[in-house]
Amino acid sequence: MWAGRFEFGEGWAVYRGRTDVNAPHRHAAIQIAAGRDSGIAMRSDGVVLEARAIVIPPMVRHEFLNAGGEVTALYLEAELPLGRALRRLMGDKIAPLPESLARALSTVDPQETVATLTAFLDMGAQESPDPRLAAALAGLRRSPGEPGAISAAAKAAGLSAPRLRELARSELGIALSQWLLWQKLGRASRAIAAGASLAEAAASGGFADQAHFSRTMRRMFGVTPRVAAETLN
Repeated sequence: MWAGRFEFGEGWAVYRGRTDVNAPHRHAAIQIAAGRDSGIAMRSDGVVLEARAIVIPPMVRHEFLNAGGEVTALYLEAELPLGRALRRLMGDKIAPLPESLARALSTVDPQETVATLTAFLDMGAQESPDPRLAAALAGLRRSPGEPGAISAAAKAAGLSAPRLRELARSELGIALSQWLLWQKLGRASRAIAAGASLAEAAASGGFADQAHFSRTMRRMFGVTPRVAAETLN
């Protein structure tokens, strides 16, 4: 069974604990997974990869294979500076994380982990994101479940909705709709961690209903909200 804890920060979430069987899934964040005492094994597109730590780019289908093992799984939003730097370094395929970076995941404090990763990467070499996209994403992050949110965010940023979607795909490497679902999942997960019921969490995240929340959680994490709640409460 899954037995551990989630923690949330600005643009990141981290899970530390035991893994269990999970369905193949893909999510809109960058994931770095590392074994607590040994390496981990992942399967992606029929290929098994074993390493001390593995990077999974956004929307790459994968699943954990060593059920029961102790892991650290760090999720980073793709549009933030650290996420952009990792995408530039690692590309768009699942791959082992360089040993110098893998050591950062051994720290207990997730804030320290994020700071160590940031220090290792050349954050100054990347281009700044399009300011119109940044403004639109900031607006969407505040209310990801609002009807017509994408059109409203595009208009506020001086863009058409199709142009906003094009920019998101180009700069984030994922569809804006998938990024938006990830934001909704984050809001719902934080609600569960604060003591909300699954139905209340679904509403807080802006999902149409609890069934939509459940389908999205399973597609992006490989587990149901009920299973996830055991590590969030």
